[in-house]
Amino acid sequence: MTSWLNDELEGCNFADVRLGKRFRIVLERFSQGLGETIPLACQDWASTKAAYRFFSNRRVSEQEILAGHFQATRGRFQITG
Repeated sequence: MTSWLNDELEGCNFADVRLGKRFRIVLERFSQGLGETIPLACQDWASTKAAYRFFSNRRVSEQEILAGHFQATRGRFQITG
């Protein structure tokens, strides 16, 4: 899983390094609880609150969140295509 996560996060460039670290933690939790609601995937109140605060942070944009995924997807198509 770590390799997949590294590929997905490689193209993410947040304004603050701490946001990138938080995003990694959120994705790790979500990947362990695929299909679960945010509270169930996060498993405790502090982690749930941190995830919601990350997504509501004005300094985090949809483009920044998806940039790594888009880059990783392009890379997968170049390898197989």
